[in-house]
Amino acid sequence: ASRRKNVNYDIEQNVREIRALLNINAEIFGRVIDSASNYGSGESVTLTRHGFDVVKVRQSGESTEFITEPACSEDTFPINALLHLPNNLNGVLVVQYQAAPFNNFIDYNAFFRSALMLHDDILEPFLVKLKDHVESIHVLLGEMESWLVESQRKIEFIETTFGTKLETPSPDQEVSDCNCPSGHGFTRCLRCSEKFYHHTRDTISGHRLCSPGKRFRCKKRVPKIHILKKYDDAGKFEKTFQIATESDQAKLRKFLEYMDS
Repeated sequence: ASRRKNVNYDIEQNVREIRALLNINAEIFGRVIDSASNYGSGESVTLTRHGFDVVKVRQSGESTEFITEPACSEDTFPINALLHLPNNLNGVLVVQYQAAPFNNFIDYNAFFRSALMLHDDILEPFLVKLKDHVESIHVLLGEMESWLVESQRKIEFIETTFGTKLETPSPDQEVSDCNCPSGHGFTRCLRCSEKFYHHTRDTISGHRLCSPGKRFRCKKRVPKIHILKKYDDAGKFEKTFQIATESDQAKLRKFLEYMDS
């Protein structure tokens, strides 16, 4: 009787913890997937974020300006845990997948509901393994979201340091027409989101063809420069501060103190 009571307690505890983790994971997944590309195939996903990475000091006539401009960066994350079960969970239950367009991703809520139909003697050790796997997914999704929100932390630093307000740049901000046939290589097409070097060149016009074959003039992003602070000082200052690093943040503050003195 004591053994059965302990088993029931362990099952109930794990059920509560797994259910909570699945809810949190679903929320994070919903937030990060909007910034993802190529999640329909392969074992990894590429995230794209838009923000401000550097503060530059430049000379403009007789003035010294602190400026920043929108930047786009990408990072790739392995997503095997979202696509495949580990060996110690595989083969026990039929795996269900999410609805399109995420039909490569396992529906862990459905998998969890199916698991609850198992006999307690099988369910107890199965839930322990499932919880470990769901926790590993939670760590992965947390890393993805942390990378994405880093751009917001950079914006907050700039706003606090310069007493200004910046909006998170959007992917299609500040776009102008360009007649160059090269397509600017690694720049992303604003119509199909593919990089220009993936496009085929039209043999007559020399312009690139947008997947799945739409003709377009090359659209090159023209970043909008934000002047954060301006000094009437003709000194020759040319500096760049990477605001993702604490050391450069400290150097920027020191330099501002010098300019204010």
